[in-house]
Formats: sequence, structure tokens, C-alpha cells
Amino acid sequence: MRPSMPDLAQFQDAFAAALRGGEPLRGHGDPARLEAGMSVYRNTTFKGALDALRANYSTVERLVGTEWFTASAYAFLDIGWPSDPSLVAFGEHYPDFLGFFEPARSLAYLPGVARLDRAWTEAHVASDAPVLEASRLAAIEPEALLDLRLRLHPSARLAWCRSPAPTIWRLNRPPAPEPGEVEIPWREEGTAIARPYAQVEFMILDPAAFDLADACRRGETLGQAVEAGLAAEPDAALTRYLADLIGFGLFQPLS
Repeated sequence: MRPSMPDLAQFQDAFAAALRGGEPLRGHGDPARLEAGMSVYRNTTFKGALDALRANYSTVERLVGTEWFTASAYAFLDIGWPSDPSLVAFGEHYPDFLGFFEPARSLAYLPGVARLDRAWTEAHVASDAPVLEASRLAAIEPEALLDLRLRLHPSARLAWCRSPAPTIWRLNRPPAPEPGEVEIPWREEGTAIARPYAQVEFMILDPAAFDLADACRRGETLGQAVEAGLAAEPDAALTRYLADLIGFGLFQPLS
């Protein structure tokens, strides 16, 4: 006789819990044989999860090494498995985990590097869309420009790091060659990551450029975005920053 749907659902929940190291599976056969079989499934499942995290956080692994990364991955999964089954989305909270993972306390840049790995993946799989051309703005009267609202490209991701994580990420992101010994000044940095064309692009942003772009992300007018940039750096060359962001492909065409 087939089990009823509630019974089947309960079995599936119990199986998933046992697979993730919770309560052993009971009432479905010899306990020793069940545990031996579960260990096979458990090892396969953890291997798949580890491979997914490794693929999504390749820069983190290069920086800390395979052994450290593997230990952190198991500690992360021990707290709770991600609910999204998509391998691309797998481990989306891993950067936050690194922020309170005790062995990472001395690696203050590491959560920022992990967030950039995540941003790269999100940009890589984002929807295709055209980009704003600078010539389109050139045809608009200066007074009307300040009332425009520039929308970020679907693939665009912005991040502000209280460390030089963007520079560290840029130097260590595979398949780039390992940089060896490099002296990096400790400073806060902003970054933009997007895939406006065929491949993911990356640029480091000064405070004014970041605040200008972030204001646009929030839906503010270009005039308000300029004010935000000047508040960060009163002497900033915002016209050049805006041109750089447009040339980078950060924005969608005007609607």
C-alpha cells in the first residue's frame, strides 16, 4: 500500500533532516543499515554543496586556501542549508556568515571580497539589456538633464567596502594570475560590477562617483545624484565621473 501524502511529506522532511546531520532516520528499517546508506547520501550532498560554494566564491578560496575554505563551508552549512535550490544562488548568505566567523576575524577584507564574488555571479546571470549612450544625453537641454532619472542596467551591482576589498578582489579573481606580494593601502573603496555587453566588467569608484551612482540606484534625479556626489567630495569632477559611469555601461537607455 502506498503511503498517504502527509506520511510521504513527513518522510521527506525526516530524510532531509537526517541528510543534513539532524535526527537519524527512524522507523524505516534497520538503523545501522539506514545510517550506512545515509552516510553515502550525506557525503555526496556535502560534496555538491561544497563544489557550489567553491564555484560561487572562487576569489575567497584563492585568498584563504582550500583547507580553510572547506572548513568555513562546512561551518556555514552546519548553521543552516540555503533554501534556494539554484546552484547560482547557493550560499548567498555566505558573505554575511564570514562577518561573524571567528577564524575570519583577522581577515577584515574577506566579507567584502565574498560580496564581490556574489555580485559577479549575479551580474553574470542577469538579463541582457541595452545601455545608455552618452550621445543621448548630449541632445538634452542642460536644465532638463538634472530632472532625469537614470536607471541602472539589470546586471549592475554597487558595493561600498570599508576596506580595500575591491582592489584585493581585482588582483585575485581567477583566472587572473596570483599577484604575489603586493602592498595595498588600507582604505575604503566603492565598486561597480556589470555585464553591459558580453562579459562582466568591474571598476573601482571614488566616494563621489559611488554616491552619484548609488543615488541613481535609489531612483533619485540626476540633480539629486550630483548633490550626493558633491556632499562626498565637494571638489569632485562629477561630469567626468558621470561620463565614466555611462561609458562603463552602468545605465539603461532613457525611457
